[in-house]
Amino acid sequence: SFSLTLIDALDTLLIIGNVSEFQRVVNVLQDTVDFDIDVNASVFETNIRVVGGLLSAHLFSKRAGLELEPGWPCSGPLLRMAEDAARKLLPAFDTLTGMPYGTVNLLNGVNPTETPVTCTAGIGTYIIEFATLSRLTGDPVFERVARRALKGLWESRSEIGLVGNHIDVMTSKWVAQDSGIGAGVDSYFEYLVKGAILLQDEEMMSMFLEYNKAIQNYTKYDDWYVWVQMYKGTSLIGDIGNAMKTFHNYYTVWKQFGGLPEFYNIPQGFTVDKREGYPLRPELIESAMYLYKATKDPVLLELGRDAIESIEKISKVYCGYATVKDVRDHKLDNRMESFFLAETIKYLYLLFDPDNFIHNDGSEFDLVVTPYGECVVGAGGYVFNTEAHPIDPAALNCCKRDNAERWEMEDLVKEFFSGKKRTEKIRKEAPKDQNYPNFYSTSSQNRTKTRRRSLLRCPSQPFTSKLSVLGQVFLD
Repeated sequence: SFSLTLIDALDTLLIIGNVSEFQRVVNVLQDTVDFDIDVNASVFETNIRVVGGLLSAHLFSKRAGLELEPGWPCSGPLLRMAEDAARKLLPAFDTLTGMPYGTVNLLNGVNPTETPVTCTAGIGTYIIEFATLSRLTGDPVFERVARRALKGLWESRSEIGLVGNHIDVMTSKWVAQDSGIGAGVDSYFEYLVKGAILLQDEEMMSMFLEYNKAIQNYTKYDDWYVWVQMYKGTSLIGDIGNAMKTFHNYYTVWKQFGGLPEFYNIPQGFTVDKREGYPLRPELIESAMYLYKATKDPVLLELGRDAIESIEKISKVYCGYATVKDVRDHKLDNRMESFFLAETIKYLYLLFDPDNFIHNDGSEFDLVVTPYGECVVGAGGYVFNTEAHPIDPAALNCCKRDNAERWEMEDLVKEFFSGKKRTEKIRKEAPKDQNYPNFYSTSSQNRTKTRRRSLLRCPSQPFTSKLSVLGQVFLD
């Protein structure tokens, strides 16, 4: 809908520097958006696009020069809109297993005839948005239901550690047993990693690492990842070498067609019948952005250049950029997905803009006052949801009602603001608030948690594995 595209594209406007349009769209949304409508909506899509988009825009409000309510980021019109949208989704989580239905009516809740079969991604892709909502609003219900859904999937994995594609949320029985890292599953694994980082949660990271072992053992075929049977196993985290090899496989397909078809037959080296389209998806460009940050390999910029040129040449039409109906002859479809504005454009822009505030290394930040004290925001380390909406992790600590808990992140904040000068800058600018005397102290006394989070740190790469020529990685 009109509002969905506006919400989904909102933070892209700020990231590319169009502040005035960001401000205008925020005003339009406040005047027009109403979630009390008799509409059946995808729980998954509404969460990642609407809730995620509104949360990201809310946390960017200060940077965008919007007038802030007292107590921001713990309050604000965009936050209330995000909370309203998320509450419309809560009835979907009222199941025996805690795993949500796939569709909910925004006015009436879950239809009594709604199918209990939901895809894996539609169950395990809530923790970033829902935990952010809980941390900002103080209402734990959102994070609670998201964690229960994650637990339901974890307890339903097969004996060899894989999950299928679709499951019955009332019985925990797998309906589609094909297992892989593609559509219908992918963002579940993504949210375990990103949720662990955002919330500093070792259990989530441990879950992902267990899955990763099974994925590497059963779904990897040469440098491709294929679909397998989840019970038999028949036929990315910090692993730069393998990531580059897989990336190059997909880049080769891109160069073959000028875009990525939805399905690709590896043995035949060609598209799959009736799945030849390319709806301008962002995943390969997203991979290029992250890999370029990690390696600075120029071949990744070449992909970005090729993507811009092919999209401009093939998809540009009078009113926007059209989906490619068939990559073989470049016929177009009369539609443009909102994720093109929310993700594809954003990742392309960030790939070629190393000085963008999103890439902030902690050298710039803001101190804001909330009803619970002062806190740091806008220091970087943004965690993107699966629709490319960045969440400021520091903001999650601004609204904690328990002072002791609010400042237990001392070690992580110090580590993030690397360098003595940056730490000193924060120390000098922060007020001498007696409620938080130990925040900048090097002493570990009075901390509620001091255990090192080893699972939440990336292993250092051997020197030789950091060397590459056009993407070819030389390992020990």
